[in-house]
Amino acid sequence: MILGGEFLQFYVTLDPPEGVTPDSKEWVGAWWMGMFFPSLFVFVFSFLVLLYPRQMPAAKEVLQDKVRRGITTALEKKIELGRNLKEITKDTIPAFKRLIKNQALTFLIIGDIFLFLSVGAYSYYPKLYVMIFRLSYKELGMIKGVSSIIGFGLGLILSGLLMRIKEWDPKQLQLVYAIISGLAVPFTFGIMVHCPTSTIAGVDISYSELLNSSQLSLPSLNDTCNSECACTTAFFQPVCDGNVTYFSPCHAGCHDVKMEGDVVLHYKDCKCTPSGRAMPGDCGQQCPTRMYISLFITTIGTVIGFSGFAAHAYIYQRVVSEVDRTFTQGIRSSVTRALGTLPAPVLFGWVIDKFCTVWRVSEDGTTGNCWVYDLDNLILVFAFLRVAMRTLSFTFYLLCWWVYPEKKALVEVEDEEDLKKAVEDSGHDLQNNVENGLND
Repeated sequence: MILGGEFLQFYVTLDPPEGVTPDSKEWVGAWWMGMFFPSLFVFVFSFLVLLYPRQMPAAKEVLQDKVRRGITTALEKKIELGRNLKEITKDTIPAFKRLIKNQALTFLIIGDIFLFLSVGAYSYYPKLYVMIFRLSYKELGMIKGVSSIIGFGLGLILSGLLMRIKEWDPKQLQLVYAIISGLAVPFTFGIMVHCPTSTIAGVDISYSELLNSSQLSLPSLNDTCNSECACTTAFFQPVCDGNVTYFSPCHAGCHDVKMEGDVVLHYKDCKCTPSGRAMPGDCGQQCPTRMYISLFITTIGTVIGFSGFAAHAYIYQRVVSEVDRTFTQGIRSSVTRALGTLPAPVLFGWVIDKFCTVWRVSEDGTTGNCWVYDLDNLILVFAFLRVAMRTLSFTFYLLCWWVYPEKKALVEVEDEEDLKKAVEDSGHDLQNNVENGLND
């Protein structure tokens, strides 16, 4: 996010129109840089994954535990290591049926879907933070970037420490992860701590009420005091009088302006303002204290949420048969992205648009982006929607723990030495397959 804030200082085409600066409402930053350069970095270093062995050294212990639980057998492991591409493809439908019947896996994936739906809201957090704290995108990139690095970093460190505390039983670990997920839910309300929103004339309050007119009217940007100005919403140029913001000097009914060189000092002869004057800019002020409180709350939530990262990945490896492990990762990735990651921005984008109070309308009547939002209600609905999704995610993680096989109710192993020998044989079979493949 720190780099993203710097990239947004460049215009999207790298050649900004005359008079348009990063502080202008019409400015569109080079958002594509934030995707292009990290993607190039990931592509180059992804080849290092090829250096991993086909089977990690600790796989023998994992296999022994799965055999005890009845999740897999040593024979299945042998079959998996010896399968070719044709056999793997042929087993796709039977494997899919097996995964559907796995209740623990099903609840785990559904929990992830709701988690990804909630996380999808982060696509709009930069936009919301800029509006509710009145920051530039560069300032936001620096502040939010640092808080995110701290949150992710500490969370991942705690995640590793959690796994090293003891030899976790998978069922116990799933309960721990569910509890961690539940503890992170209240911190989602951190975004509700924000600066007081601006009162906009013609949107939040009527001109007649501002001017103490006896002829009351409903809030509308166009009123009798600016009827001669033919004002439009093609451009947003806020001006301030007292504690009330006006959409533009035109909507404030201003007929004159005092300038010093190229700098506007104030607007004069404004028919729609009580004082008859208006200062350039929004009336709202930054609120550093509230901003840091909000960031502190959300950062703590990030730390807690990511402290279960390693446990979550571990559970996915233990909840399915050895032979279905790779297929499970593919199903999980496809389903959570199709039902969580992809629709989330669409859902939250639709919610944001519902709270738009002033749209940009060009001179030809074309409707463009939104200029003004009902921020108080938008943030409230936004936060509660995310909390509802996180709560549902927490509920399904608990259900996963509830149906996870008990260690005592597992397949009986008559001879522990036979089990170890079978696991050792599966490792030898893997080595032989690799050596034969190299010789071929």
